This record gives sequence, C-alpha cells and structure tokens, in this order.
Amino acid sequence: MVAQSRKVTPKRLLPARISREDLIARAEKAIDSMRGEFASWIQEEAEDLTTALTAWLEIPTDAERTDDLFRRAHDLKGQAPTLGYPIVGRIATSLCELLGCQQVDAAELIILTKSHVGAIKAAVRDEVRDETNETAAALASELEAAVNTLYAKLN
Repeated sequence: MVAQSRKVTPKRLLPARISREDLIARAEKAIDSMRGEFASWIQEEAEDLTTALTAWLEIPTDAERTDDLFRRAHDLKGQAPTLGYPIVGRIATSLCELLGCQQVDAAELIILTKSHVGAIKAAVRDEVRDETNETAAALASELEAAVNTLYAKLN
C-alpha cells in the first residue's frame, strides 16, 4: 500500500500577536545580551585564521589549505562587523581579494597574506574595532592598496 499525501491549507491565517517593532526590539535585546561573548568569538575566529595561515605557509600551493585560509578570512569578513569589529571585516575583505589572485608571485603573496593576518590579530588583541583608530584605518588602506597594485601588475 502506498501512502498518499494531501495538501493541507489553513482555513485562515492568524494575525501576528506582536508588532514588527516589538520583534526588532526583542532581537536587538537578544543581541545586546550576547555582546559580552562577542570578544571571545572574534578571538576564536582570529585564532582559527592564524591556525589556517600556519598550515598554509607549510605548502602555499596546496589548494585545500588555500581554500581553508580563504574560508576563515571570508568568515571574518562577514562576522567581524556583526561582532563589533568592522575594521577586521575590512582587512579580511582585502585578504579574500588577495587570496583570489591567480598567478601571483609566491613571495609577494606570502608577505601580504602574513601582513593581513597580523593586522587582524593585532586589531582583535588590542580591541581596535573601527576606523576611528587612525593607525588601523591607515594600515587597512595600505593593505588594500597593496592588493590593488598586485592586481594591476597582473593586468
């Protein structure tokens, strides 16, 4: 015997019991209650990136290790702003662009990759969160310019 299914449709939709504004306020309150954990989360992400860098440096031409390093950078790119570290997200974005470079000089790639990861580690360690820190903003700009120069050389 074959089971048959039938489409079930509600007779009527119930109105929401809570307003959109209240839902947003509850979500913001939940995020605020977790803010204390954000510092440890960003530290864990930075440590994961460092571990991936260490493995990648052993064999920079290994696609799997490059993908892992890229994934870690990409995670930071997306999560850092949410965790209150937009400057880390900016540097991680630049690192993702760097790791996407094809046919780049290995020595340049290694130096720039290490520089990006070092900048991320320093920002997290020193709790530098955004571009109000002039040194961090200048460093992010320098790293972005270096990646842009590298791309320009390839084209």
